[in-house]
Amino acid sequence: MNRIWLHDAVLADPEASAEIASSLLIEDGRIAARIGPGDPAPADAEAISLGGARLAPGFVDVHFHGELAACRVDDAASALRRASASLARHGVTAFLATTVAWPAPELRLRIERLASALAETQWPGAVPIGLHLEGPWIRPEAAGAQPPDGIRPYDPAEGAAIFDRAGSALRLVTLAPELPGARRLEADLARRGVAIAVGHTLATASDLQDSLANGACHATHLFNAMGSLRHREPAPAARADGFAGLVLAEEQLGCDVIADGAHVHPDWLRLAARTKRSRLILISDRIDVPEATAATPMWLSADRLTSDGIAWRLPGGRLAGSLLTLDAAIRNVESWRVMSPGEAVAACTLRPARLLGIERQHGTLRVGARADLVALSDAGDVIATWVGGREVFRAKPR
Repeated sequence: MNRIWLHDAVLADPEASAEIASSLLIEDGRIAARIGPGDPAPADAEAISLGGARLAPGFVDVHFHGELAACRVDDAASALRRASASLARHGVTAFLATTVAWPAPELRLRIERLASALAETQWPGAVPIGLHLEGPWIRPEAAGAQPPDGIRPYDPAEGAAIFDRAGSALRLVTLAPELPGARRLEADLARRGVAIAVGHTLATASDLQDSLANGACHATHLFNAMGSLRHREPAPAARADGFAGLVLAEEQLGCDVIADGAHVHPDWLRLAARTKRSRLILISDRIDVPEATAATPMWLSADRLTSDGIAWRLPGGRLAGSLLTLDAAIRNVESWRVMSPGEAVAACTLRPARLLGIERQHGTLRVGARADLVALSDAGDVIATWVGGREVFRAKPR
């Protein structure tokens, strides 16, 4: 039996009211026990001192594109492995590989390749635990940087082919509630147990209510690629320009935000945090843009996009994606007074795990859960990351 004792730590437990000095005993990749400061050291365990660092559940990123938006179809598995290693350096231990609105034949092929790659059992770092389909069933006028040629209404036959190829790997789908075929799409997803998010939309209040009745429970990147707030009509019944207000007002909906300072101003993040409270999630929505080649999609080529180190932008300045990492998102929301340290950790751990229904195994420090963990310095930098009790990253001493 492999036993590891992570001691001299401060547990940042997203289910506790305060952080406490304690330690964890890890056995065969799972949390076996919590051990208080006055308790005896466990016998026959490898002792690893964390020097007073905060020890939290590993982060769960439900919206990460990385290279997947632009890599070659036959490079999907390698792109996932590179993402796995890179994300671990930022405290992420589980993530959803997130797609874009590819044309029908390409989407089916990419889903097939990704689902096959996800069946791997060994990863260098963070584990890709499933797929998030962001499109193609979204509103063209709210596409953001999504490839316009791939956006389309829902066709049940196409959907069945995609869902069969994805199998149990499909965890989350972002869709526009007003799109033709949306009710059938939602019913098909609910029958398969897939979480439904609304986004890239200019839906009305009536559209949203229909979607909620069909099982929608989440909204993708609040304030971005959706109708903005209207202070006189926060929930218009028949207008397509107030969707963000609908999301904030609807108690049934959780939502996520990109806390990079470019996609949403800190003041609006603060409003979202106060309104949605425990249902607000932090995501990266990160895109890693490759150098332009003949195979690079025109809409996502490096010679078309520019970066200021925070976000990607299209010609004219329109946002096209994030360069954010979740450890940076936590530091941002803490320094901007958007969230307390405990809330920020919960927004990257327990809350996304609950969205996916995996909170008994991920995003938690409960005894019996997977030992997916991250140690953080006082400044919020990642010191070390463990996946299934295996150390996959350790920062070099400064």
